[in-house]
Amino acid sequence: MANMDDNLFFTNYTEQTFLERIKDNLRRCDLFCFSVSFIKKAGLVLIIKDIESALQRGCQGKIITSTYQNFTDVESLQKFLHLQEEYDRFECHLDYESFHDNNYSVIGYHSKGYYFEFADRAELIVGSSNITRYALKKNVEWDLAVIKNRDSGVFLEMKKEFDDKWSRTFSLDRELINKYKKRIDFAIECWDMDYGQKVENVRPNYMQHKALKELNRYRTMGKKRALVVAAAGSGKTFLAAFDARNFDPKRLLYVVHEGSIMQKSMETFQEVFGAERSYGIYNQSSHELDADFLFAGNIILSRSLELFGKDDFDYIILDECHHATADSYKKIIEYFEPEFLVGLTATPERMDNEDVFELFDSNVPYELRLRDAIINDLVVPFRYYGIRDSLVDYGLSKDKERKLIAQLASTDHCDFIKDRIEEYRPEGKLKVLAFCKNITHARMMAEELGEYYHTAYLTGKNTVTERKSAYDDLQDDSKELEIICTVDILNEGVDIPGVNMVLFLRPTESSTIFIQQLGRGLRKYEGKSYVTVLDFIGNSYKRSVQVAFALGSLAKNFILEKRLMQSLVKDDFKALGLSEYGVKVHFDEESQQEIIKYIDNENFNGINYLKQDYYNFKKYSNSEFYPKHMDYLNNDCAPDLMRFFSSKISNKKTGCYYSFLKGIGEENLPLFTDAQTDFIKYVSSLLPLVRRHEYEIIKLLMDEALKEKQIYEFFESDKESYKVEEIEHAIKFMIKKKAVIRKEDMLSLNVEMDDQLREYLDDLLEYGLVRYDSEYMYHEKFVLWNNYRMDQVQLKMLKDPDHNQKGTYFYGDEVIIFASLKKDASLEERLNYKDKFLEDNLFQWECENNISAADLQSLRLSKYAHLFIRKVSEEHGVRLPYTYVGTGTFSNERRQEKVDKTTGKTNITYLYDIGMEKELPEYLQYDFGVAE
Repeated sequence: MANMDDNLFFTNYTEQTFLERIKDNLRRCDLFCFSVSFIKKAGLVLIIKDIESALQRGCQGKIITSTYQNFTDVESLQKFLHLQEEYDRFECHLDYESFHDNNYSVIGYHSKGYYFEFADRAELIVGSSNITRYALKKNVEWDLAVIKNRDSGVFLEMKKEFDDKWSRTFSLDRELINKYKKRIDFAIECWDMDYGQKVENVRPNYMQHKALKELNRYRTMGKKRALVVAAAGSGKTFLAAFDARNFDPKRLLYVVHEGSIMQKSMETFQEVFGAERSYGIYNQSSHELDADFLFAGNIILSRSLELFGKDDFDYIILDECHHATADSYKKIIEYFEPEFLVGLTATPERMDNEDVFELFDSNVPYELRLRDAIINDLVVPFRYYGIRDSLVDYGLSKDKERKLIAQLASTDHCDFIKDRIEEYRPEGKLKVLAFCKNITHARMMAEELGEYYHTAYLTGKNTVTERKSAYDDLQDDSKELEIICTVDILNEGVDIPGVNMVLFLRPTESSTIFIQQLGRGLRKYEGKSYVTVLDFIGNSYKRSVQVAFALGSLAKNFILEKRLMQSLVKDDFKALGLSEYGVKVHFDEESQQEIIKYIDNENFNGINYLKQDYYNFKKYSNSEFYPKHMDYLNNDCAPDLMRFFSSKISNKKTGCYYSFLKGIGEENLPLFTDAQTDFIKYVSSLLPLVRRHEYEIIKLLMDEALKEKQIYEFFESDKESYKVEEIEHAIKFMIKKKAVIRKEDMLSLNVEMDDQLREYLDDLLEYGLVRYDSEYMYHEKFVLWNNYRMDQVQLKMLKDPDHNQKGTYFYGDEVIIFASLKKDASLEERLNYKDKFLEDNLFQWECENNISAADLQSLRLSKYAHLFIRKVSEEHGVRLPYTYVGTGTFSNERRQEKVDKTTGKTNITYLYDIGMEKELPEYLQYDFGVAE
């Protein structure tokens, strides 16, 4: 215990941490007074048990918190209100814009102070820590404790300040909480707030709406910086203005790289904020430094930082921040201390390989997916042509690479390439990027194609200045350069929006690389309506088939399996639903047939394929260590993480990402015991989530055991999303799965927690919850056209998830039907099989043999059926999910008798027509064989 008149320093890594000190003081004190600007439920759960224990033994408590920047969550306020109602000696006050300066502007409530009185002393801890999980567990936080006699002058001054703020803030009640909740919902969810004079026509587009939610979520986790990556033309400046509106900064700084866009950026903010703020320009000709919102050039700003205080701006935006590693930007970033820093770019990877992501702490809250960008007209569409290339033998071994290069760069082959370029040549000047196998290939291709075009080749040996000059010449209609042949430097990210043709002159190694290279040509540019992609397919279909998988990944919601992939290739991927947006895909007939044949014979779930997919993505991500679960979200180049969970190594299912990584020999992995690995497998087995409950419960129990009633209390603020029976069901089966232990009225996780496991689980839980929020909707039992496993359906029905051996389940007046179309069966078997779509809204279904009288009665009395359809049961040992096609009603019952040829026994079945409430969308009609 500290001595009287001690001063102690706490962080999250001192011998006694700040959190441990707070908990220890709560166990001993007679009175506590907290003045804390931000309080989040995930942080409060770490100390709430100690607060309640203190109140139970008669301790007095007062807490002031705030609505500043909408950070404090409603759940925490509701918990404090509950404590007020239960304990007479506890009160909570809320700063709801209670303080103003002389100009009537709101002053942000930003204190972090914790005062405790004991029988013989008092202690005041002040510093940087709010009550959030990151502040109390992870962030770099500094806090200083002053321990003195209770009547010490410093405590008298503190109590005078506390009493003043207490008297000027609002006593917490339900009306105040509801008022705050409406404000949060209005600001974060609706995004159609009153922006001022011109805002009636300003609304977030698709990309902005999703990015705004993610930016806010990152801030609630305590993040201070974020990088938004989105296609050019997708409205990044408006996004910044909308997010600034939500943040509501007193002063804002917008840094631009080029003066020409400074005025336009300011006008965008004026549209969003109207007359609420003053606006100013800081460049060579204008020095309007007193404006609320200042728009400045990076060079002049970096040379005059002494004109500004470090904390003059609470919100800073860096536009086109792929320039941010330049010295001018570094000076700006290092000097200012804003509450939030946002970077905006379409091209985060720099040519000089300096890490822009690192400058923003690798926080990338939103990255627009290619399908969405195309549909929302944020990039140009592409026209892809897969061209059979019989002049090259891609099957040559590595020791014959020189022979392969000679074939690739031969005169005949270059003539062939030239003829195809001319066949598909776009209007205007030719502006081509040609991806080659290696430096020798790039040089030889440039030389040979130089007979017909003005060419150049670029390698890693070229300086940044040389590359930039070549890119500019390629785009300039007055310059001669038409084709740049290159190797990997363009994979890493280059901003050449004028490119109108991309050539793949080497076999595509992975779907990751294909999508990455394709993206080089999709930037919008004046006079450019699409980009042409010519893929010269050789005879190595083991590689070329990756293109088909890459294109398939652009689908809306397909379950990709062999027969679908073959159909897509055969039909030029029309079922992607992107044709109406200008996308065209075509394989020549010979390529089609060979790829289809190859798909039929190959196991794409094999560990070698998955291992290659993993390492391609790791390279793409520039990850020194293994990519985290969260790295696989919102990234078109990412493989499907769930495929790694279901992979088999040495004939044993991995069951989780960690076991997959361990099985392929990945280095620098955390070391987990068998019991810890089993727990990770259980948590992973719930993915993709169909409800949040299990993951939220795990988060609550990760640090300590809790009384079961405390679990319910933390969910009671959102009874519509977290019903009591659902929480009961989740706890019951978590205990049955031995993931949670119940001892008397206490619940705890059945695993030994350490820092490595906690860090791994934080990432895994965040992945699951974020993915759930983007794919699912709280208030629907099942989401139309979504994919489900049987155990997930049973979870949603509050039944035993292990009860999944049958195809039909009766629950009250609802019937759950799992039906298979058996697309992998022979033609004869499929013709005799009864379960099939007769029309796009009519399904024919045959019940099981010799159904019991009770089940038959339940079937006849049911109001409707939930119908789940699966094309095939499994593919190379991997079970495929079902697609939910909605509810339907039974009609046209037909009794059938069948004689089993083997036993001679007569089986009785009933055949029904199920009229579906919703018609199948076109892509599922295609996939399920209705629209053949």
